[in-house]
Amino acid sequence: MRIYRWKSSIVAMLFVLLLTACNDNSEGTEEAEESVENEEAQEVDGGEATSTDVPSVDLTEEGVLTSGPGELTTEHLPEEETIGDSYDQAEQTALQEFEAIVQEDGAERTMKEWLDFIVYQLGANHEEVLQRVEDYEVEFSELTLPDGRSIVELEDEELEEEMEKEVNVAILLDASGSMAGQVDGGQKMDLAKDAIAVFVQNIPDETNVLVQAYGHEGDNTNDGKTESCEAIENVYPLSPINDREFVEAVDPIEPTGWTPLADAMEQAKEDLIEEADENSINFIYVISDGIETCGGDPVAVAETIPEAGIDFEVNILGFDIADDEHEQLQEVAEVSGGNYSSVYTAQELDEEVTGTWLDQISQFAWIWWARDGLIATSEDQLDIENELRELRNDVSTLRNQENSRMTEAVEVVIENNELEPDEINELRQLIRERANLIQEVSDETTSEKRAEVVESRDRIQDVIRQLREEHTD
Repeated sequence: MRIYRWKSSIVAMLFVLLLTACNDNSEGTEEAEESVENEEAQEVDGGEATSTDVPSVDLTEEGVLTSGPGELTTEHLPEEETIGDSYDQAEQTALQEFEAIVQEDGAERTMKEWLDFIVYQLGANHEEVLQRVEDYEVEFSELTLPDGRSIVELEDEELEEEMEKEVNVAILLDASGSMAGQVDGGQKMDLAKDAIAVFVQNIPDETNVLVQAYGHEGDNTNDGKTESCEAIENVYPLSPINDREFVEAVDPIEPTGWTPLADAMEQAKEDLIEEADENSINFIYVISDGIETCGGDPVAVAETIPEAGIDFEVNILGFDIADDEHEQLQEVAEVSGGNYSSVYTAQELDEEVTGTWLDQISQFAWIWWARDGLIATSEDQLDIENELRELRNDVSTLRNQENSRMTEAVEVVIENNELEPDEINELRQLIRERANLIQEVSDETTSEKRAEVVESRDRIQDVIRQLREEHTD
Protein backbone atom coordinates (compact mmCIF):
# COMPACT_ATOMS: atom_id res chain seq x y z
CA MET A 1 0.00 0.00 0.00
CA ARG A 2 2.89 2.39 0.72
CA ILE A 3 4.47 1.51 -2.54
CA TYR A 4 1.30 2.40 -4.37
CA ARG A 5 1.10 5.78 -2.70
CA TRP A 6 4.74 6.53 -3.57
CA LYS A 7 4.21 5.61 -7.20
CA SER A 8 1.09 7.74 -7.34
CA SER A 9 3.03 10.71 -5.97
CA ILE A 10 5.77 10.20 -8.57
CA VAL A 11 3.22 10.16 -11.43
CA ALA A 12 1.54 13.31 -10.15
CA MET A 13 4.85 15.17 -9.91
CA LEU A 14 5.84 14.12 -13.43
CA PHE A 15 2.47 15.30 -14.76
CA VAL A 16 2.93 18.72 -13.14
CA LEU A 17 6.46 19.08 -14.54
CA LEU A 18 5.24 18.15 -18.03
CA LEU A 19 2.51 20.76 -17.96
CA THR A 20 4.97 23.43 -16.80
CA ALA A 21 7.44 22.60 -19.58
CA CYS A 22 4.73 22.78 -22.23
CA ASN A 23 3.57 26.16 -21.00
CA ASP A 24 7.11 27.52 -20.93
CA ASN A 25 7.78 26.30 -24.48
CA SER A 26 4.54 27.82 -25.79
CA GLU A 27 5.30 31.17 -24.23
CA GLY A 28 8.83 31.12 -25.65
CA THR A 29 7.54 30.41 -29.15
CA GLU A 30 5.04 33.24 -28.97
CA GLU A 31 7.72 35.61 -27.69
CA ALA A 32 10.08 34.60 -30.51
CA GLU A 33 7.40 35.08 -33.16
CA GLU A 34 6.48 38.46 -31.71
CA SER A 35 10.16 39.45 -31.69
CA VAL A 36 10.52 38.54 -35.37
CA GLU A 37 7.39 40.49 -36.24
CA ASN A 38 8.69 43.52 -34.34
CA GLU A 39 12.04 43.33 -36.12
CA GLU A 40 10.33 43.12 -39.52
CA ALA A 41 8.11 46.05 -38.65
CA GLN A 42 11.14 48.03 -37.54
CA GLU A 43 12.90 47.24 -40.82
CA VAL A 44 9.92 48.40 -42.87
CA ASP A 45 9.47 51.51 -40.78
CA GLY A 46 13.19 52.24 -41.11
CA GLY A 47 12.94 52.34 -44.93
CA GLU A 48 14.78 49.06 -45.64
CA ALA A 49 12.28 47.52 -48.06
CA THR A 50 12.13 43.77 -48.57
CA SER A 51 11.61 42.20 -52.00
CA THR A 52 7.89 41.93 -51.36
CA ASP A 53 7.68 45.66 -50.60
CA VAL A 54 9.35 46.71 -53.88
CA PRO A 55 7.06 47.09 -56.90
CA SER A 56 8.08 45.15 -59.96
CA VAL A 57 9.46 47.21 -62.85
CA ASP A 58 7.62 46.46 -66.05
CA LEU A 59 10.15 46.59 -68.88
CA THR A 60 7.79 48.22 -71.35
CA GLU A 61 7.53 51.78 -72.60
CA GLU A 62 4.67 52.46 -70.22
CA GLY A 63 6.35 50.64 -67.37
CA VAL A 64 9.54 52.69 -67.38
CA LEU A 65 7.49 55.88 -67.16
CA THR A 66 5.47 54.84 -64.13
CA SER A 67 8.32 53.31 -62.08
CA GLY A 68 9.77 56.51 -60.63
CA PRO A 69 10.82 58.54 -58.81
CA GLY A 70 12.79 56.41 -56.35
CA GLU A 71 12.81 56.82 -52.57
CA LEU A 72 16.38 58.17 -52.42
CA THR A 73 15.86 60.21 -55.57
CA THR A 74 12.92 61.97 -53.97
CA GLU A 75 14.83 62.58 -50.76
CA HIS A 76 18.18 63.70 -52.14
CA LEU A 77 17.62 64.64 -55.79
CA PRO A 78 14.55 66.84 -56.11
CA GLU A 79 13.93 68.21 -59.57
CA GLU A 80 15.71 71.52 -59.04
CA GLU A 81 18.89 69.60 -58.21
CA THR A 82 18.92 67.48 -61.34
CA ILE A 83 20.45 70.22 -63.48
CA GLY A 84 22.13 72.40 -60.85
CA ASP A 85 25.73 72.69 -59.70
CA SER A 86 25.08 70.72 -56.51
CA TYR A 87 23.86 67.61 -58.33
CA ASP A 88 27.14 65.64 -58.04
CA GLN A 89 27.25 66.04 -54.29
CA ALA A 90 23.58 65.13 -53.89
CA GLU A 91 24.05 62.07 -56.11
CA GLN A 92 26.98 60.83 -54.02
CA THR A 93 24.89 61.20 -50.88
CA ALA A 94 22.09 59.15 -52.43
CA LEU A 95 24.52 56.44 -53.60
CA GLN A 96 26.20 56.25 -50.19
CA GLU A 97 22.85 55.76 -48.51
CA PHE A 98 21.94 53.15 -51.11
CA GLU A 99 25.13 51.22 -50.31
CA ALA A 100 24.33 51.37 -46.59
CA ILE A 101 20.86 49.96 -47.26
CA VAL A 102 22.27 47.13 -49.38
CA GLN A 103 24.83 46.26 -46.70
CA GLU A 104 22.28 46.24 -43.90
CA ASP A 105 19.62 44.51 -45.94
CA GLY A 106 21.56 41.39 -46.83
CA ALA A 107 18.59 39.97 -48.70
CA GLU A 108 19.03 37.49 -51.51
CA ARG A 109 17.37 38.61 -54.73
CA THR A 110 17.08 37.51 -58.30
CA MET A 111 18.62 39.83 -60.87
CA LYS A 112 15.18 41.12 -61.84
CA GLU A 113 14.45 41.81 -58.15
CA TRP A 114 17.75 43.71 -57.91
CA LEU A 115 16.66 45.82 -60.87
CA ASP A 116 13.35 46.49 -59.13
CA PHE A 117 15.17 47.43 -55.93
CA ILE A 118 17.62 49.78 -57.65
CA VAL A 119 14.83 51.56 -59.53
CA TYR A 120 12.74 51.70 -56.36
CA GLN A 121 15.56 53.56 -54.63
CA LEU A 122 17.29 55.56 -57.40
CA GLY A 123 14.88 55.81 -60.37
CA ALA A 124 14.02 59.16 -61.97
CA ASN A 125 10.62 60.70 -62.69
CA HIS A 126 10.71 60.41 -66.49
CA GLU A 127 6.96 60.64 -66.83
CA GLU A 128 6.85 64.17 -65.44
CA VAL A 129 9.52 65.66 -67.72
CA LEU A 130 8.16 63.91 -70.81
CA GLN A 131 4.68 65.13 -69.95
CA ARG A 132 5.98 68.68 -70.26
CA VAL A 133 7.05 67.92 -73.81
CA GLU A 134 3.67 66.38 -74.63
CA ASP A 135 1.80 69.32 -73.07
CA TYR A 136 3.84 71.96 -74.90
CA GLU A 137 1.48 74.09 -76.98
CA VAL A 138 2.69 74.61 -80.54
CA GLU A 139 1.50 78.13 -81.32
CA PHE A 140 2.49 80.21 -84.31
CA SER A 141 1.86 83.94 -84.57
CA GLU A 142 -1.59 84.75 -85.85
CA LEU A 143 -1.23 85.80 -89.48
CA THR A 144 -3.70 88.20 -90.99
CA LEU A 145 -4.61 88.64 -94.61
CA PRO A 146 -3.72 91.96 -96.26
CA ASP A 147 -7.29 93.13 -95.57
CA GLY A 148 -6.85 92.58 -91.83
CA ARG A 149 -8.63 89.26 -91.36
CA SER A 150 -6.98 86.26 -89.78
CA ILE A 151 -6.35 83.16 -91.89
CA VAL A 152 -8.13 81.08 -89.26
CA GLU A 153 -11.28 83.19 -89.69
CA LEU A 154 -11.65 82.22 -93.32
CA GLU A 155 -14.04 79.52 -94.32
CA ASP A 156 -13.03 77.38 -97.30
CA GLU A 157 -15.35 79.34 -99.61
CA GLU A 158 -13.96 82.66 -98.40
CA LEU A 159 -10.40 81.45 -98.84
CA GLU A 160 -11.19 80.45 -102.41
CA GLU A 161 -12.63 83.90 -103.07
CA GLU A 162 -9.55 85.59 -101.65
CA MET A 163 -7.32 83.56 -103.93
CA GLU A 164 -9.32 84.68 -106.95
CA LYS A 165 -9.05 88.42 -106.25
CA GLU A 166 -6.98 90.59 -108.53
CA VAL A 167 -6.05 94.27 -108.36
CA ASN A 168 -6.48 96.54 -111.37
CA VAL A 169 -5.11 100.08 -111.40
CA ALA A 170 -5.84 102.71 -114.07
CA ILE A 171 -3.64 105.83 -113.97
CA LEU A 172 -5.02 108.80 -115.89
CA LEU A 173 -2.40 111.41 -116.75
CA ASP A 174 -3.44 114.91 -117.71
CA ALA A 175 -1.41 115.93 -120.79
CA SER A 176 -2.99 119.34 -121.23
CA GLY A 177 -0.76 122.25 -122.13
CA SER A 178 -0.81 123.63 -118.59
CA MET A 179 1.15 120.59 -117.40
CA ALA A 180 4.19 122.21 -119.01
CA GLY A 181 4.15 124.71 -116.15
CA GLN A 182 6.82 124.84 -113.50
CA VAL A 183 6.49 124.23 -109.75
CA ASP A 184 8.99 123.90 -106.99
CA GLY A 185 11.05 120.94 -108.21
CA GLY A 186 10.60 121.09 -111.99
CA GLN A 187 8.07 120.79 -114.80
CA LYS A 188 4.73 119.37 -113.73
CA MET A 189 4.58 116.76 -116.49
CA ASP A 190 8.09 115.47 -115.80
CA LEU A 191 7.41 115.33 -112.08
CA ALA A 192 4.12 113.48 -112.63
CA LYS A 193 5.74 110.87 -114.88
CA ASP A 194 8.56 110.35 -112.38
CA ALA A 195 6.12 109.90 -109.49
CA ILE A 196 4.04 107.40 -111.48
CA ALA A 197 7.17 105.45 -112.40
CA VAL A 198 8.16 105.11 -108.74
CA PHE A 199 4.61 104.12 -107.84
CA VAL A 200 4.34 101.26 -110.34
CA GLN A 201 7.82 100.00 -109.50
CA ASN A 202 6.78 99.50 -105.87
CA ILE A 203 3.38 97.90 -106.20
CA PRO A 204 3.13 94.09 -106.19
CA ASP A 205 4.17 92.49 -109.47
CA GLU A 206 0.79 90.81 -109.89
CA THR A 207 -1.07 94.14 -109.98
CA ASN A 208 -2.52 94.96 -113.38
CA VAL A 209 -1.77 98.54 -114.44
CA LEU A 210 -3.25 100.69 -117.18
CA VAL A 211 -1.77 104.11 -118.02
CA GLN A 212 -3.96 106.49 -119.98
CA ALA A 213 -2.92 109.83 -121.42
CA TYR A 214 -5.56 112.38 -122.32
CA GLY A 215 -5.28 115.71 -124.15
CA HIS A 216 -1.85 114.78 -125.50
CA GLU A 217 -2.57 115.56 -129.17
CA GLY A 218 -3.56 118.74 -131.03
CA ASP A 219 -2.68 121.81 -129.07
CA ASN A 220 -4.16 124.14 -126.49
CA THR A 221 -5.57 126.58 -129.04
CA ASN A 222 -9.14 126.59 -130.28
CA ASP A 223 -7.95 125.18 -133.59
CA GLY A 224 -6.42 122.21 -131.88
CA LYS A 225 -9.16 121.74 -129.28
CA THR A 226 -11.21 119.10 -131.12
CA GLU A 227 -8.23 116.88 -131.76
CA SER A 228 -7.01 117.33 -128.24
CA CYS A 229 -10.38 116.61 -126.61
CA GLU A 230 -10.63 113.39 -128.60
CA ALA A 231 -7.11 112.31 -127.64
CA ILE A 232 -7.60 109.59 -125.02
CA GLU A 233 -5.15 106.74 -125.32
CA ASN A 234 -4.16 103.75 -123.24
CA VAL A 235 -0.43 104.11 -123.75
CA TYR A 236 0.16 101.14 -121.47
CA PRO A 237 -2.67 98.56 -121.67
CA LEU A 238 -3.96 96.82 -118.57
CA SER A 239 -1.33 94.26 -117.61
CA PRO A 240 1.36 93.59 -115.00
CA ILE A 241 4.22 96.05 -115.08
CA ASN A 242 7.12 95.52 -117.44
CA ASP A 243 9.62 98.24 -116.58
CA ARG A 244 11.07 98.67 -120.07
CA GLU A 245 7.68 98.72 -121.81
CA PHE A 246 6.31 101.12 -119.23
CA VAL A 247 9.13 103.61 -119.76
CA GLU A 248 8.78 103.37 -123.54
CA ALA A 249 5.03 104.03 -123.25
CA VAL A 250 5.11 106.94 -120.80
CA ASP A 251 8.25 108.86 -121.73
CA PRO A 252 6.92 110.23 -125.06
CA ILE A 253 3.89 111.88 -123.42
CA GLU A 254 4.20 115.64 -123.62
CA PRO A 255 1.94 118.41 -122.26
CA THR A 256 -0.06 119.50 -125.29
CA GLY A 257 -3.71 120.44 -125.35
CA TRP A 258 -6.99 120.44 -123.43
CA THR A 259 -8.55 118.43 -120.55
CA PRO A 260 -11.20 115.84 -121.55
CA LEU A 261 -11.46 114.51 -118.00
CA ALA A 262 -15.03 113.17 -118.22
CA ASP A 263 -14.42 111.12 -121.37
CA ALA A 264 -11.12 109.88 -120.02
CA MET A 265 -12.80 108.61 -116.84
CA GLU A 266 -15.60 107.02 -118.84
CA GLN A 267 -13.16 105.14 -121.04
CA ALA A 268 -11.09 104.00 -118.07
CA LYS A 269 -14.25 102.75 -116.36
CA GLU A 270 -15.29 100.80 -119.45
CA ASP A 271 -11.81 99.35 -119.90
CA LEU A 272 -11.72 98.11 -116.31
CA ILE A 273 -15.25 96.72 -116.45
CA GLU A 274 -14.32 94.74 -119.54
CA GLU A 275 -11.39 93.09 -117.78
CA ALA A 276 -12.67 92.95 -114.21
CA ASP A 277 -15.17 90.77 -112.38
CA GLU A 278 -16.87 90.71 -109.00
CA ASN A 279 -13.71 89.44 -107.33
CA SER A 280 -11.43 92.21 -108.57
CA ILE A 281 -10.45 95.43 -106.84
CA ASN A 282 -10.29 98.40 -109.20
CA PHE A 283 -8.63 101.77 -108.69
CA ILE A 284 -8.66 104.86 -110.91
CA TYR A 285 -5.96 107.41 -110.11
CA VAL A 286 -6.08 110.80 -111.80
CA ILE A 287 -3.28 113.38 -111.88
CA SER A 288 -4.56 116.68 -113.23
CA ASP A 289 -3.68 120.33 -112.89
CA GLY A 290 -7.12 121.56 -113.84
CA ILE A 291 -10.81 120.87 -114.31
CA GLU A 292 -12.70 119.59 -117.36
CA THR A 293 -12.20 121.90 -120.41
CA CYS A 294 -13.79 119.87 -123.21
CA GLY A 295 -17.44 120.28 -122.19
CA GLY A 296 -17.87 116.96 -120.41
CA ASP A 297 -19.30 116.36 -116.94
CA PRO A 298 -16.81 114.35 -114.86
CA VAL A 299 -19.12 114.46 -111.82
CA ALA A 300 -21.89 112.74 -113.78
CA VAL A 301 -19.46 110.08 -114.95
CA ALA A 302 -18.23 109.57 -111.39
CA GLU A 303 -21.80 109.02 -110.20
CA THR A 304 -22.13 106.02 -112.52
CA ILE A 305 -19.04 104.30 -111.17
CA PRO A 306 -20.60 102.91 -107.96
CA GLU A 307 -23.38 101.46 -110.14
CA ALA A 308 -20.95 99.57 -112.38
CA GLY A 309 -21.36 96.36 -110.42
CA ILE A 310 -17.70 95.96 -109.54
CA ASP A 311 -15.49 97.31 -106.79
CA PHE A 312 -14.26 100.75 -107.90
CA GLU A 313 -12.45 103.59 -106.17
CA VAL A 314 -11.52 106.90 -107.83
CA ASN A 315 -8.72 109.02 -106.38
CA ILE A 316 -8.08 112.50 -107.76
CA LEU A 317 -4.78 114.28 -107.25
CA GLY A 318 -4.95 118.00 -107.99
CA PHE A 319 -1.48 119.17 -108.96
CA ASP A 320 -1.00 122.92 -108.65
CA ILE A 321 -4.76 123.51 -108.96
CA ALA A 322 -6.17 127.02 -108.99
CA ASP A 323 -8.16 127.88 -105.89
CA ASP A 324 -11.48 128.07 -107.73
CA GLU A 325 -11.08 124.67 -109.39
CA HIS A 326 -10.79 122.41 -106.33
CA GLU A 327 -14.52 122.00 -105.91
CA GLN A 328 -15.19 120.07 -109.13
CA LEU A 329 -12.33 117.62 -108.66
CA GLN A 330 -13.19 117.07 -105.01
CA GLU A 331 -16.82 116.30 -105.93
CA VAL A 332 -15.70 113.81 -108.58
CA ALA A 333 -13.77 111.87 -105.94
CA GLU A 334 -16.52 112.04 -103.33
CA VAL A 335 -19.42 110.80 -105.49
CA SER A 336 -17.36 107.83 -106.65
CA GLY A 337 -16.41 106.90 -103.09
CA GLY A 338 -12.78 107.93 -103.54
CA ASN A 339 -10.43 110.58 -102.20
CA TYR A 340 -9.23 113.98 -103.32
CA SER A 341 -5.91 115.56 -102.41
CA SER A 342 -4.05 118.63 -103.57
CA VAL A 343 -0.30 119.15 -103.93
CA TYR A 344 1.83 122.04 -105.16
CA THR A 345 5.45 120.88 -105.10
CA ALA A 346 7.54 117.96 -106.27
CA GLN A 347 7.98 116.74 -102.70
CA GLU A 348 4.26 116.86 -101.96
CA LEU A 349 3.54 115.01 -105.19
CA ASP A 350 6.02 112.26 -104.37
CA GLU A 351 4.65 111.87 -100.84
CA GLU A 352 1.08 111.54 -102.08
CA VAL A 353 1.74 109.15 -104.96
CA THR A 354 4.36 106.95 -103.29
CA GLY A 355 2.74 107.30 -99.88
CA THR A 356 -1.07 107.47 -99.91
CA TRP A 357 -1.57 105.76 -103.26
CA LEU A 358 0.93 103.03 -102.49
CA ASP A 359 -0.61 102.42 -99.07
CA GLN A 360 -3.98 101.83 -100.71
CA ILE A 361 -2.58 99.26 -103.08
CA SER A 362 -0.46 97.67 -100.37
CA GLN A 363 -3.51 96.36 -98.55
CA PHE A 364 -3.71 93.91 -101.43
CA ALA A 365 0.02 93.31 -101.63
CA TRP A 366 -0.13 89.54 -101.53
CA ILE A 367 3.50 89.05 -102.41
CA TRP A 368 4.70 91.25 -99.57
CA TRP A 369 2.25 89.60 -97.28
CA ALA A 370 3.35 86.15 -98.35
CA ARG A 371 7.01 87.05 -97.94
CA ASP A 372 6.46 88.46 -94.46
CA GLY A 373 4.22 85.53 -93.54
CA LEU A 374 6.77 82.95 -94.59
CA ILE A 375 9.51 84.76 -92.70
CA ALA A 376 7.29 85.08 -89.62
CA THR A 377 6.40 81.38 -89.54
CA SER A 378 10.06 80.42 -89.98
CA GLU A 379 11.05 82.72 -87.11
CA ASP A 380 8.25 81.29 -84.98
CA GLN A 381 9.48 77.80 -85.75
CA LEU A 382 12.98 78.72 -84.57
CA ASP A 383 11.58 80.10 -81.31
CA ILE A 384 9.45 76.99 -80.78
CA GLU A 385 12.37 74.69 -81.61
CA ASN A 386 14.55 76.53 -79.07
CA GLU A 387 11.92 76.11 -76.36
CA LEU A 388 11.46 72.44 -77.23
CA ARG A 389 15.22 71.98 -77.25
CA GLU A 390 15.35 73.13 -73.64
CA LEU A 391 12.66 70.61 -72.73
CA ARG A 392 14.47 67.87 -74.64
CA ASN A 393 17.68 68.77 -72.80
CA ASP A 394 15.88 68.29 -69.49
CA VAL A 395 14.69 64.87 -70.68
CA SER A 396 18.19 63.87 -71.81
CA THR A 397 19.82 65.18 -68.62
CA LEU A 398 17.44 63.23 -66.42
CA ARG A 399 17.93 60.07 -68.47
CA ASN A 400 21.73 60.31 -68.46
CA GLN A 401 21.90 61.04 -64.75
CA GLU A 402 19.65 58.13 -63.89
CA ASN A 403 21.72 55.84 -66.08
CA SER A 404 24.86 56.98 -64.25
CA ARG A 405 23.23 56.23 -60.87
CA MET A 406 22.05 52.84 -62.08
CA THR A 407 25.56 51.92 -63.24
CA GLU A 408 27.02 52.92 -59.87
CA ALA A 409 24.28 51.04 -58.03
CA VAL A 410 25.04 47.85 -59.94
CA GLU A 411 28.65 48.05 -58.79
CA VAL A 412 27.46 48.49 -55.21
CA VAL A 413 25.31 45.36 -55.52
CA ILE A 414 28.20 43.39 -57.03
CA GLU A 415 30.61 44.45 -54.28
CA ASN A 416 28.24 43.49 -51.50
CA ASN A 417 26.87 40.24 -52.88
CA GLU A 418 28.42 37.03 -54.12
CA LEU A 419 27.10 37.06 -57.66
CA GLU A 420 28.08 34.68 -60.40
CA PRO A 421 29.48 36.18 -63.65
CA ASP A 422 26.33 35.25 -65.56
CA GLU A 423 24.22 36.94 -62.87
CA ILE A 424 26.31 40.12 -63.15
CA ASN A 425 25.87 40.11 -66.92
CA GLU A 426 22.13 39.56 -66.52
CA LEU A 427 21.80 42.49 -64.11
CA ARG A 428 23.78 44.80 -66.34
CA GLN A 429 21.71 43.71 -69.32
CA LEU A 430 18.49 44.52 -67.44
CA ILE A 431 19.83 47.98 -66.63
CA ARG A 432 20.74 48.53 -70.31
CA GLU A 433 17.34 47.28 -71.41
CA ARG A 434 15.62 49.77 -69.15
CA ALA A 435 17.90 52.59 -70.34
CA ASN A 436 17.19 51.72 -73.99
CA LEU A 437 13.45 51.75 -73.36
CA ILE A 438 13.68 55.17 -71.73
CA GLN A 439 15.70 56.37 -74.72
CA GLU A 440 13.06 55.05 -77.13
CA VAL A 441 10.19 56.66 -75.24
CA SER A 442 12.06 59.97 -75.00
CA ASP A 443 12.94 59.97 -78.70
CA GLU A 444 9.41 59.05 -79.71
CA THR A 445 7.84 61.77 -77.56
CA THR A 446 10.17 64.53 -78.72
CA SER A 447 9.97 63.39 -82.36
CA GLU A 448 6.18 63.51 -82.28
CA LYS A 449 6.27 67.04 -80.91
CA ARG A 450 8.79 68.14 -83.55
CA ALA A 451 6.57 66.58 -86.23
CA GLU A 452 3.67 68.62 -84.85
CA VAL A 453 5.76 71.78 -85.16
CA VAL A 454 6.72 71.03 -88.76
CA GLU A 455 3.15 70.05 -89.65
CA SER A 456 1.77 73.29 -88.21
CA ARG A 457 4.40 75.34 -90.02
CA ASP A 458 3.80 73.56 -93.33
CA ARG A 459 0.04 73.97 -93.04
CA ILE A 460 0.34 77.74 -92.55
CA GLN A 461 3.00 78.16 -95.22
CA ASP A 462 1.02 76.08 -97.71
CA VAL A 463 -1.90 78.48 -97.34
CA ILE A 464 0.42 81.46 -97.74
CA ARG A 465 2.05 80.02 -100.86
CA GLN A 466 -1.31 79.05 -102.29
CA LEU A 467 -2.57 82.60 -101.90
CA ARG A 468 0.63 84.04 -103.35
CA GLU A 469 0.60 81.71 -106.34
CA GLU A 470 -3.03 82.44 -107.10
CA HIS A 471 -2.33 86.17 -107.06
CA THR A 472 0.84 86.00 -109.12
CA ASP A 473 -0.34 83.75 -111.95
